[in-house]
Amino acid sequence: MASLRIWTQAEKGGHIMSTISTPPLYKVALLQLIGLFAFCAVVMLYDRTWAGSLVVGGLIQIGPQAWFARQAFRYSGAQQVDKIVRAMYWGESGKVVLTASLFVTTFLLWPDLNYLAVFGMFIVMIPVQWFITLKVLNN
Repeated sequence: MASLRIWTQAEKGGHIMSTISTPPLYKVALLQLIGLFAFCAVVMLYDRTWAGSLVVGGLIQIGPQAWFARQAFRYSGAQQVDKIVRAMYWGESGKVVLTASLFVTTFLLWPDLNYLAVFGMFIVMIPVQWFITLKVLNN
């Protein structure tokens, strides 16, 4: 795990150092994927179209959110504030464009999907992502 070293004004000549680990955000996406595929495996026993639709809806939420997290947390430290802000805007813009593009592509390529299931899983994965993020960051 990469870490960030922060030096304070009093530490310039000394040996005191503070280390802040970068958040393990890849775990959030990984846990979301595991939960999504486990749930969809059970749903597949009953209806393959619903299961496929749920997978697509979940992936439409997980992918762009992972993009945003990667962009937003690429930089750290007080000296890189400009880059952090730029990366946050770039990440959010990219997330919106990716999400819209994935929905349009899904509707054009797979007209037989259950759109209620696609949108439903997309919406359900948002609070799931919040909950998993809280759990991962608190451990």
